[in-house]
Amino acid sequence: MGAMAVPVPEGKLDQWQAWMSELNGPRKAEFEASNARNGLTSHRAWLQTNPDGSHLVIAVHEGPHADTYLATLAASEDPFDHWFLSALADAHGMDPSGPLPPAAKQYL
Repeated sequence: MGAMAVPVPEGKLDQWQAWMSELNGPRKAEFEASNARNGLTSHRAWLQTNPDGSHLVIAVHEGPHADTYLATLAASEDPFDHWFLSALADAHGMDPSGPLPPAAKQYL
């Protein structure tokens, strides 16, 4: 299992929610196929609103390649995977050509 917590920059919440709507709606089959192709059996995300009003996404990936999911996705040549990584980077203010955030370290 792999997990990560990624901030949603100020002004990006609506964009992040629209992206989630696409993944749960018209692009759901592509998303599920991508997860299977990239070694995941489950891919979940929670939106945490912090007391200061900022937002954080907690993402949990399960499957035989969960701990290398983002690196595998970044190396993929599949058009959906490119779209997903670009949307991820844009919604979270990340540079997909730079280092990707590491998985969270589990303590309990």
